[in-house]
Amino acid sequence: MKKKFIIGGFFVSLAVFFLGYMAFMGGVTYYYEVGELLDQADTIAGQTVRVSGTVAPGVEKSGLEMQFVIVDNTGLDASLTVVYSGNAPDTFEVGNQVVVEGEYDASGFFQAESILTKCSSRYVPQGDAGGA
Repeated sequence: MKKKFIIGGFFVSLAVFFLGYMAFMGGVTYYYEVGELLDQADTIAGQTVRVSGTVAPGVEKSGLEMQFVIVDNTGLDASLTVVYSGNAPDTFEVGNQVVVEGEYDASGFFQAESILTKCSSRYVPQGDAGGA
């Protein structure tokens, strides 16, 4: 009887570990910095990837289509032109960090399917922002 509980407990533990591992791996979000993407452009072209960068001045909008440049967050002098069709997030503006998801094409443009903005300063209490 005790042997059945040990074997059953082992399989239940194994199943819980496996499900936990799969949930963790599904929740991990990896993205490239602009410089990393450009260094690996040949192997990444045509694959859906995420790229992080800061929106540079000169955003061009035409209806629902927009084209903008993101620059590397790590201080490298790397930039990437992004083309996006759709509504931009409310917090999308020059100087904000964004993560774009889509494909890097052979012509050197990043065709974005989605834009996620990072705006931590918006959620900082007023007394903590900018030393005020």
